[in-house]
Formats: sequence, structure tokens, C-alpha cells
Amino acid sequence: MVYPKNAFAQTEKIQFDTYGTLPLEVTILKAAQPRISLLYFHGGGFLYGQREDLPQDYVHQLLAAGVSLYLFDYPLAPEVALNDIYLHTKKAVEWFLTEGWHFSGVGANEYILFGRSAGGFLATLLTARTKHPEQKGLIRFYGYQELFYKEFLQPARFYTQFPKVPPLAAEAMIESQPITHGTLEKRFPLYLSARQYGNWQRYLGNREQLADLAIPAAAYQDFPPCFVVHCKNDPDVPFSASEAFAAQVPRAKTLWFDLEQHDFDRTPNAIADDCYRQMISWLLLIIE
Repeated sequence: MVYPKNAFAQTEKIQFDTYGTLPLEVTILKAAQPRISLLYFHGGGFLYGQREDLPQDYVHQLLAAGVSLYLFDYPLAPEVALNDIYLHTKKAVEWFLTEGWHFSGVGANEYILFGRSAGGFLATLLTARTKHPEQKGLIRFYGYQELFYKEFLQPARFYTQFPKVPPLAAEAMIESQPITHGTLEKRFPLYLSARQYGNWQRYLGNREQLADLAIPAAAYQDFPPCFVVHCKNDPDVPFSASEAFAAQVPRAKTLWFDLEQHDFDRTPNAIADDCYRQMISWLLLIIE
């Protein structure tokens, strides 16, 4: 999505890192009266998606509330292993803390992490492993904290109703060089195949590498306030992931919806409108 520049006090696109020769960029949307910075990581099962995927209506609401947004690239799998993806999201946060915060207009390097779906996994992992006192909260929409749920290890019933994308056809979609932008049209069939055949982890790295990304239970005790959203009948990511997560952290505001949807907020609607209103109210409360 391309956000109109005249909607904001300032829009910047900056290279904060590289993966080899691949530039990693961040889109910074500065609020007119900034109060806090929100660092955002997109979803897409690590295989597709791009940083500017938040619906424009909700971007405008966040900016109006004084939230400056940082929308970060990360290299996609399987061209890049998930371990390396995580390390570059870690570099994104480190860049913000040392340099990037100056673009926010806030006058301090405090921040909240926000991730949707796979981005929620990354934001959770960053919160567990980095422990920066500047992090004031975590927002997680239909995310997860583990990679070995049984739902991820076997063919997903929801995806098997679609025409099959055989593994060989899926592998032909893999690029010869790393990428940060994977459109639905070009890359979603890769994710579809992975979930149809229950081999999604194979695209992220070997089992030992993925096990290294496990979060120990004790780590959750130090989490900042969390805002956790999930649909109870999510056909993609198990609702139980968010239930378990919310039960483990000290302070969690939860919104559970009786919907059979995953990314229920991909386009504006009444339920998503209310969700973002509640999220913004919570966000402003925790930074007071």
C-alpha cells in the first residue's frame, strides 16, 4: 500500500540495514503531535507480504492519536532462514534505539512493538530476547509464540479445500536472491502449498535452527503490558496460541472475536474499527 504523503506531518523511507546487497528499509510516518513510536512487523507466514500493509484508515487513526509509525522490512523465507530474519528484526529495533527514534518527533526512544500474524511471532520473540526498558508494550494480532503447534505440522484443513499447489510447483516460486516484498499473487501460493502439505517449517529452516527460537516459559514473566487479539475460530493460526500467551504474561488486555477469520482487519469493517479504537485507548493509557 502507498500511503498519501499529505496525510502526515512527515513521511520518510530510510535504509536501516542490509542483507548482503539487499537493502532493508523502514517507512516512517510521523504524527503531527507525536506521543509514542510504534514499531510494526507485517505478517505473511514469513513467505510473503510487505511492510506497508496496514489499512490506511487505521494508519490515520494511529497518527491522529499521536502514534508515529515505523513499518519495517525483513527478508522473506525461504530465501532467508527464519533465524536470520529474526536477527535483522533485532537490528531494526537496535537501529531505532540508537538512531531511528530521532525521526519520530517524540523526543525519546521509548516504543511499543506491533506485529500481525508472523509479525506477531517476531514481535513476541523480540520482546522475550531483547528486554529493552524502552519497550513500553506489545501489540499482537492473531500471532503465536511457537513454531511446532500440531496445526502447523500437518495439512491444514482450511487450505486443503483450495486447488493443490504441489511442492515442486511451490519450489519453482523461490527466488534466486533474497527479497523483502512478496505479493499475494506471486507468493501466496507458496504459503498455500506449505500449509496444504504440512511442510511449512521446511521453508523456515531445519528443526534444530527453529528449536533455537523457542521462548522459555520464564521469559514471559518480564513482558511489558500486552494487547492480544485473535478470532476464536481462526482457520490459519490456532486461537489457543493467543489464549496460552495471554495466560503467561503478567498484564494482558485481550480481545477475542467469535469469527472464523484470520486477518479480520485486512480491510476496514465495524469489528476491526472497534478493535483499533480499543487498541489506541489501551496504548494511550499505558504511556501516561
